[in-house]
Amino acid sequence: MRSDSQEILLPWEEIDTILLDMDGTILDLNYDNHVWNQALPSAYAEKHSINEEAARSKLIGHMQEIHGTIDFYSFPYWAQYTGLDITALHRGFTELIQFRPGAKAFLNWAKAKKKKTIIATNAHPESIQIKNEISALSSHVNHITSSHQYECPKETPEFWERLQIEHQFDKAKTIFIDDNAPVLDSSKNYGLAYNLIVAKPDSRKPLKPNLSYPSFDHYEEICPQIKAN
Repeated sequence: MRSDSQEILLPWEEIDTILLDMDGTILDLNYDNHVWNQALPSAYAEKHSINEEAARSKLIGHMQEIHGTIDFYSFPYWAQYTGLDITALHRGFTELIQFRPGAKAFLNWAKAKKKKTIIATNAHPESIQIKNEISALSSHVNHITSSHQYECPKETPEFWERLQIEHQFDKAKTIFIDDNAPVLDSSKNYGLAYNLIVAKPDSRKPLKPNLSYPSFDHYEEICPQIKAN
């Protein structure tokens, strides 16, 4: 746990639905960052006979162009764009898939307290499947919902409207946790009562500074009850 950590006091007795991002919130973002920022440029450079820096520059440039759209998160889109097997590329580094600090204990606590827990992620279903095979994440939550089911990312109000129709949660009694500020802006604008941001989604990178939402690293900071677990 970070040395300057402070408990974020939340009225857990009043919260009945917990919405959670997956990558960088429940699972360590190091896995995704490695695949997309290291393995993909390397494989792309080899396939197209260019140097790795040129490959990285092209890919990151295109990522910036489509960021915030459903294509940004789509395995089929990137397979078509790069000519690579994106699913196979992800399967090559599954040893990096792991829970973030305190995440599993938090999910176990939430289940014991009969909270409704829903993973609300922009990850493509194939990404979810790979991570679930390694982490058994689905056994720790009530539902896993991908924005690809709704054909719109979490950055849009339509995502929250469709999630509400499917899962019927009370906004005033719902918390959402993510590592992406624009997504949290979207959930806050939709009217979710509690919105938190993860300060260190990637275990190999430093804490994010100057965050615009209450932030934490270890789940004990927002749920001290899990210390005994």
